[in-house]
Amino acid sequence: MITFYVLNLDPMTAEIGQTACAYFHNRVIAPYQQPKLKVDLGLVNDPTELPPSIRLNLPNADALSAINSSSLFRKSLPQPRQDFQLIMSRRTKLENTIESLAEIWIHIASLSTGRLMLTQEPKSKAPIIAWWLGKKLAPIDDIPMADRPWEKDKVELSPQLADEFISLFMKDLT
Repeated sequence: MITFYVLNLDPMTAEIGQTACAYFHNRVIAPYQQPKLKVDLGLVNDPTELPPSIRLNLPNADALSAINSSSLFRKSLPQPRQDFQLIMSRRTKLENTIESLAEIWIHIASLSTGRLMLTQEPKSKAPIIAWWLGKKLAPIDDIPMADRPWEKDKVELSPQLADEFISLFMKDLT
């Protein structure tokens, strides 16, 4: 389920943002997985208008995968996330806002399918560990942005996804 919130946006941007989210959800999330997924996404004009307690971004604690420790004898494996709470500020150009939404949905797809998982031990100041395709990589801060496989996916796929949406739904607006 997608819940889309807006704050101080013009109606056209709000409607296009909501339509883009629904489209990206249907394009990058498998049909069997869609009912399990819960996404609360806020699109705001100016994030400084928000209380600090609700300013969220990816990756953060909200993107962490739970560790399943059902058996003491088996290795604990992270479980994919199924719920996300995100707030994004709109970009100056509508096309850039759409591409930023596409980037978010690429990350949500990676996290919700388990391709990307971020875990953290309950110890104080423990590093966030990145997993890609079931393989434990390293603390996320030790992986250069350009070498992160999920960032490579985002760079490759989000412009395609945004262009697809724009060509299908915004022919008359651009």
